[in-house]
Amino acid sequence: MQTGKPIDLSTVIAKIKDIQLFMKNFYLLDFIEKNSNLNSKKLEILKYELDTRMYYYGNQFKKPYENKKQKLSAVLVQYLKSAYVLLKVFQNKKVDNKKKAILSSSYFTVNDELSKLGFEVYSPSWNLKKDGNVLPDLKLFYSSKKILATVNSSSFRDLLTPNFLSQIDEFEKKVVKAFQKNKIKALIVSNDMTFIDRILIDVCKKLKIPSFIFQHGLPPRYNLVDDNRTDYLIVWGDQLKENYIKTGFNKSKIIVSGHPYYKLKSELTLQFSLDNILVLTKSMNGGQHSDKVRLYDRSNSILYLFSIEKVLRSFGVLSVRLRLHPGENHEWYYKYINKEFFILDELNLEKSINSSTLVVGPTSTVFLESIYYHRNYLVYEPLVDGVDLFNFELIPPFDGSENKVPIAKNEVELIQLIKDKTIVDSSILSDYIRTPFDLEIIKKIV
Repeated sequence: MQTGKPIDLSTVIAKIKDIQLFMKNFYLLDFIEKNSNLNSKKLEILKYELDTRMYYYGNQFKKPYENKKQKLSAVLVQYLKSAYVLLKVFQNKKVDNKKKAILSSSYFTVNDELSKLGFEVYSPSWNLKKDGNVLPDLKLFYSSKKILATVNSSSFRDLLTPNFLSQIDEFEKKVVKAFQKNKIKALIVSNDMTFIDRILIDVCKKLKIPSFIFQHGLPPRYNLVDDNRTDYLIVWGDQLKENYIKTGFNKSKIIVSGHPYYKLKSELTLQFSLDNILVLTKSMNGGQHSDKVRLYDRSNSILYLFSIEKVLRSFGVLSVRLRLHPGENHEWYYKYINKEFFILDELNLEKSINSSTLVVGPTSTVFLESIYYHRNYLVYEPLVDGVDLFNFELIPPFDGSENKVPIAKNEVELIQLIKDKTIVDSSILSDYIRTPFDLEIIKKIV
């Protein structure tokens, strides 16, 4: 009987150690990268999409990935949107060579502000803003529709096939041509994690075009990877810049702009009463950040509300308004929580806060918005062994390191904050949002 070549035990042991290492770190993509011939750069570009297929599941989400079902009405809406975008592409004039062109998918009124500075600002066809100026490039329009449709309908396995990986290359070539044809001089995105934004950022690096992230909310984490892929990061306030520098970011890449919506007043008196309390949920992530893997238990979203209800009932509170994250499913919550105590709030955010006499919630950008609208915000972040209910370390200003922001890390501390009617120092707002809003520095860079 032929036995073949002797087994190289050192190789086998090394592989076993690799497997044990990745099992310890609990991250499938690390294992795939280490033990396959797949292009690591492509895996990195696809990280967000691959993560959603593993982590964006469960009925706690409004549209969980594993239950994707498109209603006929949703399909019709998509067709209408595509028709509208196509019309806008046809209507758009050619790029004005007298103005420097910027492609921007920024939130808020950033595009309008850039136009006032003399730029020709275009939205990408897949992320059109209301009354937006769409990049007049039909080839990119059709190509983006095709690849995004493929991404949205593909399984984890399908995204890793040679056929799809080659589609990424083809799409990137079309993006390069569109940038060159339309003389795009800069790119502004709202994040550096999603599939298509990663491609745009990489194209900018190839063409030596400056790329920017305009921050769309308070960061949920600080690490040296996320928010660090573009050439520049535009943040709202000086303290945000300082937080990133402490993380290890190069300070020269961080621009402080202020916020286009919020014009701060010198003095803010914050309301605090238990008459009409707004409670925010502690929502789960549908993916992973890039520094390390964190596994979490969705039942802690319910535990968080049970804990708040227990504390508030001890003060005689009979009901509160409950505001979910836009991606969450209230029907799932109401299978577990008391509907008579937690009354669903579906107002727009400004009306929701202004209707409240106190806001209680976790790490959230709503913290800043509550202060802006003169409502006190009690930060409640229960900790066990130094991490929150979803296994994350807290970050400033929600980690207790900021004297201006009292935080409750357990029920006893939350009771004490309420009993003492503890108020946030409203000057924290000017630390995190500079006034006035100013993007003038982009003219010097572009």
